[in-house]
Amino acid sequence: MKHIYLIAAALLLSVSAFAQQEFTLHTLDHLFQASHTNPAIVPRNKVSLTLASSVQANVKNTGFTYNFLTSQINTDESGQRVLDLGSLVENLELRGDDFLHAGASVDLFALSFKAGKNRFSLNVTEHAQARLNYNDGLLNTLVQGNDPGTVSKLGGYKMNAMHYREAGIGFNRKLLEDETLVIGGRIKALFGMANVNTLRSDINLHTGTEAEMYEITATSDILVRTAGADMLQNGDLEYLLNTNNQGLGIDLGATFEYTNALKFSASVINLGAIQWREGVTNYTSNGEFTFRGIESDNPFNGSFSFDPAQITDSLQNAFEFQETQESYRTMLPTQVYLSAFYRLGLNTSASATLYSEFINGFRKGMVLGINQRAGRWLQASLTYAMHAHAYNNLGFGLVLGTGLQVYAVTDNLLAFTNPGGAKMLNFRGGFNFAF
Repeated sequence: MKHIYLIAAALLLSVSAFAQQEFTLHTLDHLFQASHTNPAIVPRNKVSLTLASSVQANVKNTGFTYNFLTSQINTDESGQRVLDLGSLVENLELRGDDFLHAGASVDLFALSFKAGKNRFSLNVTEHAQARLNYNDGLLNTLVQGNDPGTVSKLGGYKMNAMHYREAGIGFNRKLLEDETLVIGGRIKALFGMANVNTLRSDINLHTGTEAEMYEITATSDILVRTAGADMLQNGDLEYLLNTNNQGLGIDLGATFEYTNALKFSASVINLGAIQWREGVTNYTSNGEFTFRGIESDNPFNGSFSFDPAQITDSLQNAFEFQETQESYRTMLPTQVYLSAFYRLGLNTSASATLYSEFINGFRKGMVLGINQRAGRWLQASLTYAMHAHAYNNLGFGLVLGTGLQVYAVTDNLLAFTNPGGAKMLNFRGGFNFAF
C-alpha cells in the first residue's frame, strides 16, 4: 500500500525533468560556462578554472503564475481564505502542452586551457532537474463533475525527475588558413543517482447513461519507472557514490566567421542517454473497476446492502501496482542553438538565436541580443526571448574581471522585481579563475 501512495503522489504532485535553456549565457564568450551551450565557443582567456563556484538554478511554469493563483483565493462564510476552485477552472487557460519545470546544476570542477589552435576542457557537473507536463482534466472533473455518457480523463501527466553527475572532456580547434572556422565537441560520462519517469499515466472515468443506470467505470493504464529511490530515502552514502547507472552524452558545435562583421554559430547539446540498472523498480497498473450503485434488500423500508470494505478492496485490486526490476533507459533532453552575430562596432555586436528542445515533444524559441565588451575585463549582454508561451523575458548578463572573474546571468531580469508575476525565473552566477 505504501508504494501505491508514493506513485499516486508522484503522478499528481511531483515535477518532472528536464532541459534548461540558457539564452543570455550563450552570448557571453568571455565565460567558459558558455561552452555548455556550444563547445566550439572559444573563451577570451587562455586558462579558466572553476572550483565548485558556478551555480545555476531555474523555475518555469507555462500555465499560470503565482499571482494568478493567489487572485483566485476568496474569503468563505467563516472568514477563512480558501482557493476558489470554481473560479480557478473558469479563469485558467491551459494550452494542452503546459509544464512545470525546476532544476539546478553546479560545476564542481571545470578547467579550460588553450594550446595553439586547440582548446581542451574538463568538467564535473552535478545536475538535478524535474519537469511535469500537466493538463486540467482532473481539476475540471473535481469541480464540474462527470456528465452521463462521457469519459473524464484524469491522468495524462508526463513526468521525469533526474539527478545525475556529468564528467566531460571537451575539445575545439580553429580550422582554415584564416582560422575562421571552429569545430568543437564534448563527450560526457554520465552517472545516474536517481530517476522517476512516467511513460503512461492514463486514468479514465466513464459515466454511464440513464439506460446504463449511471454506472461508473474507472480504468487505469500506468507505467512509472524509478531508480535510486530507496538509497535516497535511506540517506545512504552509496547513493552519492553510485556509479552503476551509467550513460554517455555528446555535445557538438561549430562557429564560422563569414566576414569580419558576420559570424554564425550552431550546436546540438545533450545527445545521449542513461541506462538505469541499480535500485530499479517499475510500477505498472492496468485495471478496471465498475461501480453499479448500492443494492437495497427492501427499498421501501430503507434496508441497504452496503459494505465499504468491499468497494475499497475492489478499487485496490483494480489499481494494484505490479512491480518489476527490469533496467531501462532515459534519453537526455536534446537542445539545438542556431545563432548569427553581427558586429555593430569594434566592441559591440547584435545577435539572433533560434532555439529548439526535444522533451516529450518539440518546443522552440527565439532570442534577440546586444553585446558589449571592454577588453578582457568586462562583457555585458542584454537579451529578449520568446519561449514557452512567455513574451516578457528580458535577460541580462555581466562578466567582470580577469584573474578573479565574477559573473551573473539571467534570462528574465524583470522576474526579480515581480517574482509572483513571472512564468520563468533563472539565474547563473559565481566566479572563475581566468588568466
